Amino acid sequence: MTMPGKGRHARREAGLPSSRWIPVTLVAALVAALAITAVVYMYAAPVERSAAPPSPTVPGDQATPRSCVPTSDLVPPCGAWWGMHVPPDAERGLVDDVTAMEARIGRKLDIVISYHDMSETDAGRFFRDDESELGEERILFMGWESSIWAGDVDIPWHAIARGELDRVIDAQAERVKEYGKPVLIGFDGEKDREESGQTPQEYIAAYKRIVDRFRQAGADNALWVWGVTGYYPFRDRWKPYYPGDDYVDWISFDPYNFATCRGARWQDFEETVQPTYEWFQENGFAHKPLILAEYGTESHASDPAARADWYRGIPAAMREMPNLKAIIQWNNTDADKCDFTLTGSGVLEAFSEAGKDPYFQQPLP
Repeated sequence: MTMPGKGRHARREAGLPSSRWIPVTLVAALVAALAITAVVYMYAAPVERSAAPPSPTVPGDQATPRSCVPTSDLVPPCGAWWGMHVPPDAERGLVDDVTAMEARIGRKLDIVISYHDMSETDAGRFFRDDESELGEERILFMGWESSIWAGDVDIPWHAIARGELDRVIDAQAERVKEYGKPVLIGFDGEKDREESGQTPQEYIAAYKRIVDRFRQAGADNALWVWGVTGYYPFRDRWKPYYPGDDYVDWISFDPYNFATCRGARWQDFEETVQPTYEWFQENGFAHKPLILAEYGTESHASDPAARADWYRGIPAAMREMPNLKAIIQWNNTDADKCDFTLTGSGVLEAFSEAGKDPYFQQPLP
């Protein structure tokens, strides 16, 4: 099982086919040539008729079966999105950092997550660091925290629920509406840590206030992600924080194989993720798509190859968890200096190999 850290992760950001038969066009209009064409068609047509009918395809995209087109809520029916949190470098910028990582792993990321506070500065503003440019070919996931990072100020949920942050919320809603494309937004994931002394009722009131303000502004392209730690011993804490189906499009959790970092038992990817996955399937949430908003593994104390093998096991494990529709590698080091970066012998190569599995080759909207 995974374990929560002593503090929240260090998230503060710098201010990231079916083919068609094509008839041959003859250049010369000779009778003999036309006769040859007719013969060719006569023999070719029965072959095409006898073949199995192709899957219905999307107009303009003959390689994409219609059944695999993502839903309006960005759910991929035929597999899962492959993503990563790439920590931005203040000098290079988020776009350059993401594209550099993509060059290293040999594929474009489907989904990227970045974190925002609730200030009116660049730290809070949605689509900073050219995020909108990044979103042209990727899905954006905004992690939104009830704090102001400058000064390390926490914003109480009851203050949000009373409307004290409406100006900030409304400004974000207008930006999202202007952005136009669907965007995932998660408000205060991992609230089940119970570190703040606040109540589930206060969280739900704040969450609903935010969603309602977005809807009133017409920002209907915002898709709402409700998230918990996923730490299995905390499972009795989760339901009290749930704001209701009308306010949730996706459910997220953040499983980690802490291993050497906290002296935990080594677990492969499936062991790390599946207990919480099954809990959600068995406790009234199976109708909602799941996303790993963060995941990763530390190194093994005695087996240098284990970390790479952990990532190699992802495709097979994912096929056993079909309602898990997106996973985002947290390529960073947390506040307790647990290292989840893609470092170590063969680790980046194993991650790259897993990401090229057909299960993660889904058509973007």
